[in-house]
Amino acid sequence: MLGTFGALRHRDYRLFLAGSCVSFVGTWVQSVAIGLYVYQTTGSKHALGAVGLAAGVPTTFLLLFGGVIADRANKRRLLFVTQSIYATTAFLLAALAATGAARVWHIVTLSFVNGLVFAVDGPTRQALVYDLVGADDLATGVALQSASFNVARVLGPALGSLIYVGLGPAHCFVANGLSFGAVLLALVLIRPPVQAQPSEDMHTAGGIGASFRYLRSSVAVQTILVLTATASVFAVANYQTLMPAIAGDALGVSERDARYGLLFSAIGCGSLIGVYLVGRSANAGRRGHTVFAGAFALGAALVALGSVHSYAFALPVLFIVGMAAVSQLATSNTLTQTLAPEGLHARAVSLHMFAMGGLQPFGAAIAGTIAQALGVGVSLRLGGFALVALAACLLISRREVARLA
Repeated sequence: MLGTFGALRHRDYRLFLAGSCVSFVGTWVQSVAIGLYVYQTTGSKHALGAVGLAAGVPTTFLLLFGGVIADRANKRRLLFVTQSIYATTAFLLAALAATGAARVWHIVTLSFVNGLVFAVDGPTRQALVYDLVGADDLATGVALQSASFNVARVLGPALGSLIYVGLGPAHCFVANGLSFGAVLLALVLIRPPVQAQPSEDMHTAGGIGASFRYLRSSVAVQTILVLTATASVFAVANYQTLMPAIAGDALGVSERDARYGLLFSAIGCGSLIGVYLVGRSANAGRRGHTVFAGAFALGAALVALGSVHSYAFALPVLFIVGMAAVSQLATSNTLTQTLAPEGLHARAVSLHMFAMGGLQPFGAAIAGTIAQALGVGVSLRLGGFALVALAACLLISRREVARLA
């Protein structure tokens, strides 16, 4: 028990985790509402891809700079600023929706702003976990952070669907804006953590250079990041971007059907099992095996999802999608950090997040284009096959990575 949840013995981490969980619920409420709103008003899969692209482009180009900033800055204060900006954009979106003035270009613009903020917020948030719990409890700290995100994934989409149907999209955006109050309060209450000294490269260009030197020095990290990037582009971005179309075109679930939120909840429930597997693999020294097993399972589940036309069958498939994605990606996150030298933890996080989130907009655009031309099922199946094929090639050529403890 203590091995799996050891990070909870740190008071400041408990505060940060609780605040993050509330904020994540709001984020999922808004995420569901945005997808429904865009697809309802346009009926276009290209529009869904455009929103994902707008959110991800600044992340793609600025995430590595964000890691440098996070390594040099006071992480608690920096997060207070980024979380406040997130809240502001949510309230702006709520005002636009409430007055009937919201258009797709508004959502694209605000998504772009949030992407800019995420380039700094993402590495800072995850690197703060290291500062709050230390190296010994990092694996459980990251796993529990993933757990909070995925508890929110169970609750948020179902809640968002109910709010959207009952009250409208504006109330979803208000709920998200208010949810940031929890993490802002937690940041006020926690004590400033003692941060590791930055590495020798203090200026921005040198800091990014240190990131790439770290990457070049480790074949294991290179392999993990390639596998993470493939999962991001061909799997995660694929099903997340197309979820409204999967529900409407393949499963016959409209955007105003309360069952829509349960599709996300099924992913969230599977993700919680994935968190448990991450903790077990860390304790057993089998993290390399977990990364590859998660990739194979995620690819296979995506192929199955592309062939499902029954809501009842889609739920267990999405459960496996969530379990496999967290098993692979959360474990990859901890390995990327623990293999990094002192003073480079935020930059190591930024490398992982670049592979995970920075490339997703391209995956969103690819998924939208293929789905528009060939159908949702084809896009999902092609993505699943691509991930399985790449994982098999890497397992054969880089067997030592599978043995990482």
